[in-house]
Amino acid sequence: MELDERFPDSLDTPERRLDPFPWYETMRENEPVRYDEDRHCWDVFRYDDVKRVLTDHERFSSAGASDFDPMGMLATTLVDVDPPEHDQLRGIVDEYFEPGNLRKLRPSIRSIVDEQLDRALADGPDVEVLSEVTAPVTVLTISRLLGLSPDQRDVFRKFSSSMNTDEADLAKIFGLMREYFEGLIQDRRQNPQEDLLSVIADQEVSLSEEKRTSFCIMLFLAGHETTTHAVGNALWTLEEEGLYEALRDGEIDREQTFDESLRYRPPFYSVSGRRTTEEVELNGTVIPAGERVTSWVTSANRDPRKFDDPEQFNPDRRPNPHLAFGSGPHYCLGAPLAKLEGDIIFKAVTDRVETIELGTDKLVPNPGTTRFGLKRLPMRFNAR
Repeated sequence: MELDERFPDSLDTPERRLDPFPWYETMRENEPVRYDEDRHCWDVFRYDDVKRVLTDHERFSSAGASDFDPMGMLATTLVDVDPPEHDQLRGIVDEYFEPGNLRKLRPSIRSIVDEQLDRALADGPDVEVLSEVTAPVTVLTISRLLGLSPDQRDVFRKFSSSMNTDEADLAKIFGLMREYFEGLIQDRRQNPQEDLLSVIADQEVSLSEEKRTSFCIMLFLAGHETTTHAVGNALWTLEEEGLYEALRDGEIDREQTFDESLRYRPPFYSVSGRRTTEEVELNGTVIPAGERVTSWVTSANRDPRKFDDPEQFNPDRRPNPHLAFGSGPHYCLGAPLAKLEGDIIFKAVTDRVETIELGTDKLVPNPGTTRFGLKRLPMRFNAR
C-alpha cells in the first residue's frame, strides 16, 4: 500500500499544524492507538508506545516503509532497512558523525554562521531566519562534511530549496541530484580525498552504484533539513517565551535550552516509516500484520506520563529523554551534528544580537507533511 501523505483531518488547517498539541492531548487520553481509515495507517500517540514502535525493529520494520522517500526515487538507504543490514550501512559513515570528530568542525561552522549573519544583517535588522541563516549554515556544513566544493554552494541551495514542490518537479530535482552525485562518486574513485564522498565511493564491493548515489543524496538531504527547522523552532520558542535575553546573558545553558526546544517543538511531527511484521498488541489494541504505523513524536514529547509539566518550556529540564531524534537502531545518525550546529548558531547569534523579535507577518507552517516547522521565520535581529 502506498504511503498516504495527507495530514489527519484534525490537522487540516495551518493554525492546527502550528499548534497540534491540544489534539495530541485528546488522542493520548482517548485514542492512544487508533486506525485512520482515510490515511490507511495506525496512529500512535503516547511516549512508551511511540518508543516501542521506533525501537522494536523485529515487529515494526523499516523495510520498504520509508517516509523519507515515499515516491520511491532512491535505492535502499539507512532509513529503509533493518539490522543487520542497517548496521552495516551505518558503519560505513558512523565515524564521521561521532561527537569527538565533529567538534573539530566548530571553527569552520562558526565562520559559516558569521558569514551568513554578515549577509543577513547587511541591509538592516530584518532577517528571514530560515533562508538567510539556518538553511545556508546547515547546507554548507553537510556539504563540507561530504566533501562538496564550496564554489558549488548555489547548486546545493537549489537542491535544498526545491524539496517542497510538486511530484513532477521533485522527480526532476532528484534526477539532477542523482546525476550530480554519480559524477562526484566517479571522480572520487579516481581521485580519493579525506571526505565522506570518498568513503562511500570506495564501497564498490558492498554497495551498487545506485545505492552509493542514494546514500549520498540521503546524507545531504537529511543532514540539513532537520537542523534547519530545529534551530528555527528554537529561536521561535525563545522569542515567544521571552527567554532570549536569559540565553544571551548565560543565565540558561545553551545545550540544555536547545535540547528542551527539541522536546518542545521537534523538527518532525511524526515518523511513518514502520510496518508491522506480525500481529502486535499495543496499549490494549491489536494491530494486524502488514500495517503501516505512524509514531507521533511531537505528541510523545509532551506526554505527562513521561515528562513533568510537559506543556511548560523548561530549559533546565533534566533528564530530558525526548524522541526528537528517534530511538533504537534508527536513532538519527546526524543528531550530534544537529546539536553542534544548534549550539554554534545560538552562540553566534547571542554574541552579535542584543534582542530578537518575531516579524509582523503571519506565521505559516512548513508545507511538508512530516517536518514540524515554519515556511518562513521573519525576525528582527537588533545588533549588539
